[in-house]
Amino acid sequence: MDKKNDRTPSKEFLLNSFDEIVPILMAIGNPNRFKILVLLLDGPLNFQALLNNMNLKKSALANHLTKLKDKGLIKKIQHGTYSLTEDGNKYVIAIENTHKESKNLEIKREILEKRKQMTMSFLERKE
Repeated sequence: MDKKNDRTPSKEFLLNSFDEIVPILMAIGNPNRFKILVLLLDGPLNFQALLNNMNLKKSALANHLTKLKDKGLIKKIQHGTYSLTEDGNKYVIAIENTHKESKNLEIKREILEKRKQMTMSFLERKE
């Protein structure tokens, strides 16, 4: 099957889901909200524990939690205690995996470039 055709359904899906996806990405893209999501990876935390780990005022933390909750990335499991939703967990793990893969590719490119330079240097000495 043609690679272009393999990507077409994904492209269509993304374009059709644009209005749903972008607000989620904007919520995750805020550094404070992303940190909250990362902190919740280890399990539920109460408001005070989150506040202790963030450099925010109570009202700012409350606003960030509300935005994450409204996007379905976290949930309140009891009074003042928050946890990641399944979707929230999947988004954070996907970001982590993508970032790791990107870093690994960067390292591989650097290694290949160094090998290329060494080969060129060796071949120049032979002449």
